[in-house]
Amino acid sequence: MLFSILIGTLCGIMLFFVGMLFLTHSIKALYSKRLKNFIATLTIHPLLGIFSGIMVTALMQSSSATSILVVSLVNASAMNLYQATFVLMGANIGTTFTAQLISFDFFTIIPHILFLGVFLFFLRWNPSSKNIGKLLIAFSFLFLGIKLMIASLNPLKDLMHFKSLMISIEEQPLKGIFIGAMTTAIIQSSSTSIATLQGLAHIGLINVYQAMPIIMGQNVGTCVTTLFSSMATNKNGKRAAIIHLLFNVTGTLLLYPFINFFSCFVFSLTPLNSIRQIANAHTLFNLFNVILLLPFVKLFVIVSKKIIR
Repeated sequence: MLFSILIGTLCGIMLFFVGMLFLTHSIKALYSKRLKNFIATLTIHPLLGIFSGIMVTALMQSSSATSILVVSLVNASAMNLYQATFVLMGANIGTTFTAQLISFDFFTIIPHILFLGVFLFFLRWNPSSKNIGKLLIAFSFLFLGIKLMIASLNPLKDLMHFKSLMISIEEQPLKGIFIGAMTTAIIQSSSTSIATLQGLAHIGLINVYQAMPIIMGQNVGTCVTTLFSSMATNKNGKRAAIIHLLFNVTGTLLLYPFINFFSCFVFSLTPLNSIRQIANAHTLFNLFNVILLLPFVKLFVIVSKKIIR
């Protein structure tokens, strides 16, 4: 049974991940140059920088892709560290769009969206229609991956060891933060990790109190991709990656003492919808982090310069 659960879950994750990659690739193909210019021009004012980070990440469905783009712009001196910090803050909010999208019930119309996507892709009227078709196929893959994960994870209901693990996370949040950070660092996608939690929540295997520490850990684990991408950049590129890590770690440390209160608040918003609870926890955590840490942008830049001299 464990083997079939593992294989089915991995296939679901892979399908979801392929959907994410296709979605990012098709958006880049449609708007690649425009997105770069969009970020570069909207970083004049801090709030516009945050807005550009939200919009670009929501479009590309990947905070890692936005973070790598920001690091490359800093490396090319097209953006300074202060501007980069605001965009990275926005990226943290924008990445929650995927979880919110999944929390709506699109499953019934996914076959129609997939058919339309395949039709546009193979019809090939022009390059744009092909990319739109690819985008619709990728969107369908996200939900098909979730559906496969839910079906594969369902037998976990009968495993006492898994139930014990979930209970222990609620009692020991640090364990959940570690699990979230490690799994996201390995998968290299916080959206995929959150989607897995939503799949578990859908079949009643995890609640928001158990998921919250894992979500906090996932925010830290997603910085690994940015740190790796910065290795081939100059000092400022590396500093931008360090700022991303500092921001997410600080946000996690600030919320940790209030984790139970925060989880209760999230639960009260949609007590009957467990998938929406996970999505709201992810969104509100990142939103509160941005609001709380916005006054300390200069401090993050100073610390990053102390770390990378």
